[in-house]
Amino acid sequence: MSTTSDNATADDSERGAEIVLQFLELGRTATERPLSEEELGTVNEFLRLHPSLDRSLGVTYLAVEPQRMVIRLEVTEAHQQPWGVTNGGVYACLGETAASMASFVAAGAQTPVMGTSNKTDFLRPTRPGDVIVSTATPEHVGRTSHLWRVEHRAEATGKLCALTYLKTTVQG
Repeated sequence: MSTTSDNATADDSERGAEIVLQFLELGRTATERPLSEEELGTVNEFLRLHPSLDRSLGVTYLAVEPQRMVIRLEVTEAHQQPWGVTNGGVYACLGETAASMASFVAAGAQTPVMGTSNKTDFLRPTRPGDVIVSTATPEHVGRTSHLWRVEHRAEATGKLCALTYLKTTVQG
């Protein structure tokens, strides 16, 4: 005999599988045009349902386009160093996330990509309560490797806080 919680788990599982398929299809759609607000909602729902570093950090996708990826993170105390500023690793993670997803789309959203080099320079501190907007744009998109520039800006001021260069390898 199934209980309500068993049914909820089955429903969540079915919804999760449906979202995965929609997520993959949206990746293919993004190779041709920017995703709509509704489609971005599906991408962000996918992140909420699946364990990942993006979910742990609190990343939200603002734009998924053929040659541009924009993500957002509200800085919390969990993101800070003991001295009260955002840990530099957060910027490196945001750079890896934005550029890897952009690279996946640029590669046709059919094959995995993997970051092979992450260089992040820290220019200006952020603190809990600040919002970081990270924008990935291509420097080079080849058949087997890509190089992305990711600007991390404070949402409130537009000032550049960090800059990441991420190289990816296209698998397969």
